[in-house]
Amino acid sequence: MKENIAVIGGGQMGSQIAALAAMAGYKTSLYDENKDNLDYRYKFVEENIKNLIDKKIYNKNKLDAYKQNLELNYSLENVIKDKTFIIEAVVEKYEVKLEIFQKISNILDEKVVMATNSSFIQASEISKHCNYPERFINMHFFYPPIRMDLIEISHPENVSEDTLKRTKTVSENMGRSVVVLKKETPGFIVNRMLAALVDEAYELYDEGIADFKDIDLAIKKGLNHPLGPFELSDYSGLDIHYYAKLKKFRESGDPKDEPKDFLKEKVVRGDLGVKTGKGFYEYLED
Repeated sequence: MKENIAVIGGGQMGSQIAALAAMAGYKTSLYDENKDNLDYRYKFVEENIKNLIDKKIYNKNKLDAYKQNLELNYSLENVIKDKTFIIEAVVEKYEVKLEIFQKISNILDEKVVMATNSSFIQASEISKHCNYPERFINMHFFYPPIRMDLIEISHPENVSEDTLKRTKTVSENMGRSVVVLKKETPGFIVNRMLAALVDEAYELYDEGIADFKDIDLAIKKGLNHPLGPFELSDYSGLDIHYYAKLKKFRESGDPKDEPKDFLKEKVVRGDLGVKTGKGFYEYLED
C-alpha cells in the first residue's frame, strides 16, 4: 500500500520528518497553525537539502522529490483528509499530544496509523484514551532527521501487526536504520542511556564541581563522544529534557527526579537550545 502521509507540527523535527517522507516518494502534508513558521521551515529545510547535495550525501533527485511531494497545510482538519499515516511531532507535552490524537482519532478510521515522535510519552498512554488503540505507535526520529540514520519504533502490546509492519516499511523507505523495541520503556534505548549521562552531568554542574563547558570537554576527550551532555541537551531541546524529568518526578515523587532549577529557569525564559538560538551555549543563525 502506498501511504499518504501527514505530519502534525512544523517545528525543527516535524519539518524534517516531512522532508524525509517527501524525499522517499510519499505524498506528504505538513501542518502547523503558524503560517510564518511553516513557510520559514520549508525554506530552511530546502537549504539544508541543497547543502547535503553539495556534500554528495544526497543527489538532486531528493530535492526534486521534496518540492514535488510536500505541501504545507494550516488546518488540522484539512491536513488529515485522505491520509493513511499520521506522524505527530508537536511539543513534548502529554496534554497537547492527547488533545490532538483524541480529536483526529474520532475522525479517521481504524486503518490509519497514528504515530508519535515522542520517546518519553509512550503510545499506550495516549491510545487508551482514543479510538482504535491498536493503531497507535511510537516512531522516534533523531535530530536532525535528514542527517541522523536511526528510527526507534516502540509499540503497545495490543498494536496491530499491520500498524507495526507499515511503520517499519515507511521508516526503511525513508532510508533509515530501524530498531524495534520488544516492550515499552520511557526514553527507549538511546535516550534512556543518554538520560543517565545527562543527569549525572547536571548533578556535577549543580554541585558546583565543574563548569558545564569543562564537563562537555571532559566527556568528549575522555570518552571520545562527539558532543558533550550539555551540547546534546541543546541539540535535543532543553524543553524535551525538562518535561521528561517533570513527568518522571510527578510519577515517582522522588526529589532526585525533579528538574534542576537552572534547567527550569532556561525553559521559562525560552532558552531551549539550538532551536531558539540559545541554551547552555549561544548559536548564530545560519
